[in-house]
Amino acid sequence: MIRILQFLVLAFGLKELFNAMEYHKQKKKKWVIASLCMGIFACACAIISITGIL
Repeated sequence: MIRILQFLVLAFGLKELFNAMEYHKQKKKKWVIASLCMGIFACACAIISITGIL
C-alpha cells in the first residue's frame, strides 16, 4: 500500500512539472512558480521515500 502511494506522489509531481510547462506557454508566471515548487517538492519527497533515506 505504501509503495503505491509513493509512486502516486511521484506521478503527481511529474504532472505538476508538465503543468508548469503549459503555464509557461500561457505566460502565467505565478502559476509556473507554484507548479514548479509543488512538482519539485512532491518528486523529492517521493524519491526520498522510495529510496528509504528517511
